[in-house]
Amino acid sequence: MHRDRGGLCFAPARVSCASLVCIGVTDRYGGDPSLKGRYDEPLKGCDAIIHSSTPISPMLSGKDFDGERDILNPGMEGTHELLDSILKCETRPSIQCLVLTSSMSAAAPTPEPSVKDESHWSDDAGQLARGNYYGCLKTRQEKLCHEWATSQKGRTLSDIFRFVAILPTMIIGAPVGYDQAGFSYTPSGTMGYLHGWLTMGKPNAPNDSMSFIDVHDCAAMHVAALDKADASGRYFSLVESWHWNDILSTLKELYGGLPPFALYEGEKCVPTQFNLSRMNSLGVDVKDVRTILKDSVSFFSEVGALK
Repeated sequence: MHRDRGGLCFAPARVSCASLVCIGVTDRYGGDPSLKGRYDEPLKGCDAIIHSSTPISPMLSGKDFDGERDILNPGMEGTHELLDSILKCETRPSIQCLVLTSSMSAAAPTPEPSVKDESHWSDDAGQLARGNYYGCLKTRQEKLCHEWATSQKGRTLSDIFRFVAILPTMIIGAPVGYDQAGFSYTPSGTMGYLHGWLTMGKPNAPNDSMSFIDVHDCAAMHVAALDKADASGRYFSLVESWHWNDILSTLKELYGGLPPFALYEGEKCVPTQFNLSRMNSLGVDVKDVRTILKDSVSFFSEVGALK
Protein backbone atom coordinates (compact mmCIF):
# COMPACT_ATOMS: atom_id res chain seq x y z
CA MET A 1 0.00 0.00 0.00
CA HIS A 2 1.25 3.47 -0.86
CA ARG A 3 -0.26 6.29 1.16
CA ASP A 4 0.73 9.80 0.09
CA ARG A 5 -0.04 12.37 2.76
CA GLY A 6 1.36 15.35 0.87
CA GLY A 7 4.63 17.22 0.64
CA LEU A 8 6.38 14.89 -1.76
CA CYS A 9 7.27 16.41 -5.11
CA PHE A 10 7.50 13.06 -6.86
CA ALA A 11 5.45 9.87 -6.75
CA PRO A 12 7.35 6.58 -7.04
CA ALA A 13 5.48 4.01 -9.10
CA ARG A 14 6.59 1.11 -6.92
CA VAL A 15 8.09 0.65 -3.49
CA SER A 16 8.87 -2.65 -1.86
CA CYS A 17 7.83 -1.45 1.59
CA ALA A 18 4.51 -2.83 2.74
CA SER A 19 3.40 0.64 3.69
CA LEU A 20 4.90 4.04 2.96
CA VAL A 21 3.90 7.44 4.22
CA CYS A 22 5.27 10.56 2.54
CA ILE A 23 5.06 13.54 4.84
CA GLY A 24 5.62 17.22 4.18
CA VAL A 25 6.71 18.78 7.46
CA THR A 26 6.05 22.39 6.57
CA ASP A 27 4.45 24.30 9.45
CA ARG A 28 5.54 27.62 7.94
CA TYR A 29 4.82 29.93 10.83
CA GLY A 30 4.40 27.47 13.69
CA GLY A 31 2.53 27.99 16.91
CA ASP A 32 -0.85 26.69 15.70
CA PRO A 33 -2.06 24.23 18.38
CA SER A 34 -4.65 22.78 15.98
CA LEU A 35 -1.82 21.29 13.92
CA LYS A 36 -0.30 19.34 16.79
CA GLY A 37 -0.55 15.60 16.31
CA ARG A 38 -1.22 15.93 12.57
CA TYR A 39 1.29 13.17 11.79
CA ASP A 40 0.00 10.64 14.32
CA GLU A 41 -2.71 9.05 12.17
CA PRO A 42 -0.71 8.86 8.89
CA LEU A 43 2.13 7.05 10.69
CA LYS A 44 0.01 4.14 11.90
CA GLY A 45 1.00 0.87 10.25
CA CYS A 46 3.80 2.38 8.19
CA ASP A 47 7.15 0.71 7.57
CA ALA A 48 8.94 3.72 6.07
CA ILE A 49 8.71 7.51 6.04
CA ILE A 50 10.03 10.10 3.61
CA HIS A 51 10.34 13.58 5.10
CA SER A 52 10.65 15.60 1.94
CA SER A 53 9.62 19.21 2.31
CA THR A 54 11.02 22.30 3.95
CA PRO A 55 9.32 25.64 4.62
CA ILE A 56 10.29 28.37 2.18
CA SER A 57 8.73 31.72 3.09
CA PRO A 58 6.91 33.51 0.28
CA MET A 59 8.43 36.75 1.57
CA LEU A 60 12.04 36.35 0.54
CA SER A 61 12.88 40.04 0.89
CA GLY A 62 11.62 43.18 2.53
CA LYS A 63 11.13 44.33 6.08
CA ASP A 64 8.43 41.74 6.81
CA PHE A 65 10.77 38.81 6.23
CA ASP A 66 12.38 37.17 9.24
CA GLY A 67 14.52 34.20 8.23
CA GLU A 68 14.59 32.59 11.66
CA ARG A 69 10.83 32.98 12.17
CA ASP A 70 9.76 32.14 8.61
CA ILE A 71 12.22 29.38 7.61
CA LEU A 72 14.56 28.11 10.32
CA ASN A 73 12.27 27.81 13.34
CA PRO A 74 9.20 26.24 11.66
CA GLY A 75 11.42 23.80 9.75
CA MET A 76 13.09 22.60 12.93
CA GLU A 77 9.81 22.56 14.89
CA GLY A 78 8.15 20.48 12.19
CA THR A 79 11.01 17.97 12.17
CA HIS A 80 10.98 17.69 15.97
CA GLU A 81 7.24 17.10 15.80
CA LEU A 82 7.60 14.30 13.24
CA LEU A 83 10.33 12.57 15.28
CA ASP A 84 8.21 12.83 18.44
CA SER A 85 5.21 11.40 16.56
CA ILE A 86 7.30 8.43 15.45
CA LEU A 87 8.33 7.67 19.04
CA LYS A 88 4.77 7.74 20.34
CA CYS A 89 3.23 5.89 17.38
CA GLU A 90 1.36 2.78 18.56
CA THR A 91 2.74 0.78 15.60
CA ARG A 92 6.26 2.17 16.05
CA PRO A 93 7.97 -1.27 15.95
CA SER A 94 6.96 -1.62 12.30
CA ILE A 95 8.76 1.60 11.28
CA GLN A 96 12.10 0.53 9.86
CA CYS A 97 13.35 3.52 7.86
CA LEU A 98 13.26 7.31 7.77
CA VAL A 99 14.52 9.04 4.62
CA LEU A 100 15.16 12.77 4.81
CA THR A 101 15.47 14.98 1.75
CA SER A 102 18.42 17.04 2.90
CA SER A 103 20.47 19.26 0.58
CA MET A 104 23.98 19.82 -0.71
CA SER A 105 23.78 23.05 1.28
CA ALA A 106 24.37 20.79 4.29
CA ALA A 107 27.67 19.65 2.75
CA ALA A 108 29.32 22.95 1.93
CA PRO A 109 32.34 23.44 4.19
CA THR A 110 34.66 26.41 3.83
CA PRO A 111 37.22 26.30 2.50
CA GLU A 112 35.96 23.83 -0.08
CA PRO A 113 37.91 20.53 -0.14
CA SER A 114 39.60 19.40 -3.35
CA VAL A 115 37.15 16.48 -3.56
CA LYS A 116 33.87 16.66 -1.67
CA ASP A 117 32.24 13.57 -0.14
CA GLU A 118 29.56 12.76 2.40
CA SER A 119 31.93 13.24 5.33
CA HIS A 120 31.92 16.98 4.71
CA TRP A 121 29.46 19.14 6.65
CA SER A 122 28.48 22.79 6.51
CA ASP A 123 29.04 25.12 9.46
CA ASP A 124 25.45 25.86 10.48
CA ALA A 125 26.48 28.72 12.78
CA GLY A 126 28.37 30.33 9.91
CA GLN A 127 25.37 29.84 7.61
CA LEU A 128 23.10 31.54 10.13
CA ALA A 129 25.52 34.43 10.57
CA ARG A 130 25.57 34.96 6.77
CA GLY A 131 21.78 34.92 6.58
CA ASN A 132 21.66 31.58 4.78
CA TYR A 133 18.59 30.40 6.68
CA TYR A 134 17.73 27.60 4.27
CA GLY A 135 21.26 26.19 4.41
CA CYS A 136 21.34 26.46 8.19
CA LEU A 137 17.98 24.69 8.41
CA LYS A 138 19.02 21.79 6.17
CA THR A 139 22.29 21.31 8.09
CA ARG A 140 20.62 21.39 11.49
CA GLN A 141 17.68 19.30 10.32
CA GLU A 142 19.95 16.53 9.08
CA LYS A 143 22.17 16.61 12.18
CA LEU A 144 19.09 16.39 14.39
CA CYS A 145 17.81 13.30 12.55
CA HIS A 146 21.23 11.61 12.64
CA GLU A 147 21.55 12.19 16.40
CA TRP A 148 17.94 11.15 17.05
CA ALA A 149 18.27 7.90 15.08
CA THR A 150 21.56 7.01 16.77
CA SER A 151 20.17 7.60 20.26
CA GLN A 152 16.85 5.78 19.69
CA LYS A 153 17.89 2.77 17.59
CA GLY A 154 17.68 -0.43 19.62
CA ARG A 155 15.89 1.40 22.42
CA THR A 156 12.65 3.05 21.42
CA LEU A 157 13.17 2.13 17.78
CA SER A 158 13.77 -1.25 16.15
CA ASP A 159 17.27 -2.76 16.10
CA ILE A 160 17.12 -2.66 12.30
CA PHE A 161 15.93 0.95 12.05
CA ARG A 162 17.76 2.98 9.39
CA PHE A 163 18.10 6.71 8.82
CA VAL A 164 19.06 7.88 5.32
CA ALA A 165 19.68 11.43 4.11
CA ILE A 166 19.55 12.21 0.38
CA LEU A 167 21.43 15.43 -0.45
CA PRO A 168 20.29 16.81 -3.81
CA THR A 169 21.82 19.76 -5.59
CA MET A 170 19.66 21.93 -7.91
CA ILE A 171 16.71 19.70 -8.86
CA ILE A 172 15.20 20.31 -12.28
CA GLY A 173 13.04 18.38 -14.71
CA ALA A 174 9.44 17.85 -15.78
CA PRO A 175 6.96 17.30 -12.93
CA VAL A 176 4.83 14.19 -12.69
CA GLY A 177 1.57 14.47 -14.61
CA TYR A 178 2.48 17.31 -16.95
CA ASP A 179 1.27 15.26 -19.94
CA GLN A 180 -2.19 14.76 -18.44
CA ALA A 181 -5.27 16.68 -19.57
CA GLY A 182 -5.88 19.93 -17.73
CA PHE A 183 -2.29 20.34 -16.59
CA SER A 184 -1.39 23.97 -15.88
CA TYR A 185 2.15 25.13 -15.19
CA THR A 186 3.85 28.24 -13.87
CA PRO A 187 7.67 27.99 -13.47
CA SER A 188 8.63 28.19 -9.81
CA GLY A 189 11.28 27.01 -7.41
CA THR A 190 14.44 25.68 -9.02
CA MET A 191 12.67 25.34 -12.36
CA GLY A 192 11.78 29.00 -11.98
CA TYR A 193 15.48 29.82 -11.72
CA LEU A 194 16.24 27.83 -14.87
CA HIS A 195 13.36 29.48 -16.70
CA GLY A 196 14.70 32.87 -15.64
CA TRP A 197 18.14 32.07 -17.06
CA LEU A 198 16.53 31.07 -20.35
CA THR A 199 14.18 34.04 -20.70
CA MET A 200 15.87 36.92 -18.88
CA GLY A 201 19.42 35.76 -19.39
CA LYS A 202 22.62 35.88 -17.40
CA PRO A 203 24.70 38.65 -19.03
CA ASN A 204 28.05 37.44 -17.71
CA ALA A 205 29.13 33.89 -16.97
CA PRO A 206 30.34 33.75 -13.36
CA ASN A 207 33.72 32.20 -12.68
CA ASP A 208 32.03 29.46 -10.72
CA SER A 209 30.46 26.04 -11.22
CA MET A 210 27.03 24.49 -10.76
CA SER A 211 25.65 20.97 -10.47
CA PHE A 212 22.22 19.49 -11.18
CA ILE A 213 20.11 16.38 -10.68
CA ASP A 214 17.01 15.31 -12.60
CA VAL A 215 13.91 15.22 -10.38
CA HIS A 216 13.08 11.63 -11.41
CA ASP A 217 16.61 10.45 -10.62
CA CYS A 218 16.42 12.14 -7.24
CA ALA A 219 13.10 10.39 -6.61
CA ALA A 220 14.61 7.06 -7.62
CA MET A 221 17.39 7.54 -5.06
CA HIS A 222 14.82 7.98 -2.30
CA VAL A 223 13.09 4.76 -3.34
CA ALA A 224 16.43 2.93 -3.62
CA ALA A 225 17.30 4.07 -0.10
CA LEU A 226 14.08 2.45 1.11
CA ASP A 227 14.60 -0.72 -0.91
CA LYS A 228 18.23 -1.39 0.04
CA ALA A 229 18.37 -2.94 3.49
CA ASP A 230 22.01 -1.87 3.90
CA ALA A 231 21.48 1.77 2.93
CA SER A 232 22.08 4.22 5.78
CA GLY A 233 23.68 7.59 6.36
CA ARG A 234 24.27 10.31 3.76
CA TYR A 235 24.13 10.08 -0.03
CA PHE A 236 24.81 12.89 -2.49
CA SER A 237 22.27 13.35 -5.29
CA LEU A 238 23.91 15.08 -8.25
CA VAL A 239 25.94 14.70 -11.40
CA GLU A 240 29.21 16.41 -12.25
CA SER A 241 29.58 20.14 -11.70
CA TRP A 242 30.02 22.36 -14.77
CA HIS A 243 31.64 25.78 -15.15
CA TRP A 244 29.15 28.51 -16.05
CA ASN A 245 30.83 28.96 -19.43
CA ASP A 246 29.78 25.41 -20.30
CA ILE A 247 26.30 25.75 -18.80
CA LEU A 248 25.42 28.90 -20.75
CA SER A 249 27.00 27.63 -23.97
CA THR A 250 24.95 24.42 -23.72
CA LEU A 251 21.74 26.31 -22.97
CA LYS A 252 22.39 28.44 -26.06
CA GLU A 253 22.68 25.28 -28.16
CA LEU A 254 19.45 23.94 -26.70
CA TYR A 255 17.44 27.16 -26.86
CA GLY A 256 18.19 29.70 -29.57
CA GLY A 257 16.21 32.39 -27.76
CA LEU A 258 18.67 32.59 -24.87
CA PRO A 259 19.62 36.27 -24.37
CA PRO A 260 23.22 37.24 -25.24
CA PHE A 261 25.88 36.58 -22.63
CA ALA A 262 29.61 37.04 -22.20
CA LEU A 263 31.80 34.06 -21.34
CA TYR A 264 34.27 34.39 -18.52
CA GLU A 265 37.64 35.09 -20.13
CA GLY A 266 40.05 34.91 -17.20
CA GLU A 267 41.61 31.84 -15.61
CA LYS A 268 38.66 29.56 -15.01
CA CYS A 269 38.10 27.97 -11.62
CA VAL A 270 38.08 24.19 -11.38
CA PRO A 271 34.47 22.97 -11.04
CA THR A 272 33.65 21.39 -7.69
CA GLN A 273 34.81 17.79 -7.61
CA PHE A 274 32.80 15.04 -5.92
CA ASN A 275 33.36 11.46 -4.81
CA LEU A 276 30.10 9.85 -5.90
CA SER A 277 30.89 6.26 -4.93
CA ARG A 278 28.29 6.18 -2.15
CA MET A 279 25.63 7.70 -4.40
CA ASN A 280 26.42 5.21 -7.14
CA SER A 281 26.01 2.35 -4.66
CA LEU A 282 22.27 3.09 -4.66
CA GLY A 283 22.20 1.75 -8.22
CA VAL A 284 20.38 4.65 -9.88
CA ASP A 285 21.43 5.33 -13.48
CA VAL A 286 21.38 9.14 -13.56
CA LYS A 287 21.03 11.43 -16.57
CA ASP A 288 24.08 13.48 -17.56
CA VAL A 289 24.10 17.28 -17.35
CA ARG A 290 23.35 17.90 -21.03
CA THR A 291 20.39 15.50 -20.98
CA ILE A 292 19.01 17.08 -17.79
CA LEU A 293 19.16 20.54 -19.37
CA LYS A 294 17.82 19.31 -22.71
CA ASP A 295 14.84 17.55 -21.13
CA SER A 296 14.02 20.60 -19.01
CA VAL A 297 14.15 22.95 -22.01
CA SER A 298 11.95 20.52 -23.98
CA PHE A 299 9.44 20.45 -21.12
CA PHE A 300 9.24 24.25 -21.04
CA SER A 301 8.62 24.27 -24.78
CA GLU A 302 5.92 21.59 -24.54
CA VAL A 303 3.92 23.50 -21.92
CA GLY A 304 4.30 26.84 -23.69
CA ALA A 305 6.69 28.38 -21.17
CA LEU A 306 9.20 29.24 -23.92
CA LYS A 307 8.50 31.03 -27.18
